[in-house]
Amino acid sequence: MQVVFIGPAGSGKTTLVNKYGEWLSQNGREVSFINLDPGADETLYSPSFDVRGFFTVEEIMGREGLGPNGAMMRAMDILAERSIEFYSQISALGGDYGLIDTPGQSELFVFRSAGPKIMRSLSKIGRTIVVFLIDGQLVYSPSDLIAVFSLAAACRLRLNVPLVHVVTKADALKRSDLERLMQDPKYLGEKIVEEEAGLLQEYVLEHSKLIHPFLRRQRTLLVSALSGTGLDLLDSLILDATCECGDLR
Repeated sequence: MQVVFIGPAGSGKTTLVNKYGEWLSQNGREVSFINLDPGADETLYSPSFDVRGFFTVEEIMGREGLGPNGAMMRAMDILAERSIEFYSQISALGGDYGLIDTPGQSELFVFRSAGPKIMRSLSKIGRTIVVFLIDGQLVYSPSDLIAVFSLAAACRLRLNVPLVHVVTKADALKRSDLERLMQDPKYLGEKIVEEEAGLLQEYVLEHSKLIHPFLRRQRTLLVSALSGTGLDLLDSLILDATCECGDLR
């Protein structure tokens, strides 16, 4: 099974990949770590496959005269173009789980053509699921919550594989009522009226009507890679989402 971790920069992808992989190993599963971030300075795990062995963002910047953002976009295009070569190597790794770390710029997977191409190649190897990370320290208001779940919904539509939500850094949340906001539409509406103002309030209220059914249908876990809280539930949710009886497709 391929588990692809996607989320904004700083949401804790590499840390969660490492800790979840350790948890899986401790529970008797064979794990391969796969780094698809050509701009990573370092990883906390020892990659079984590392795209930096083929090219890096720095190399592309020097070779093609691009800035950091342009070089990262070019790197994703190269990854998609060479997908047959790379994924034949990834498929040869074997094991129960392939944990795939991705660049911090989640929009590269969501809004550019390279992301869907990469996901299609991974899906040919075996069951593939996306874990979408939400930084719990960055959700200050209802509009923050609606915005980040809108990105998650776009990710699900674009990549066309099962997707689960994970709120990271659960031991340091900025809001104590985050779970209730995600589960109770009446409460969410009340908080939007209380905390938002003007045209933003109206927009967030209307948009929440579209997003909240998406929230309620897909259980969102609170996970702390630091303490290990929620890793067992994450594993159960991943298995549920990828089995034929799962309701998250």
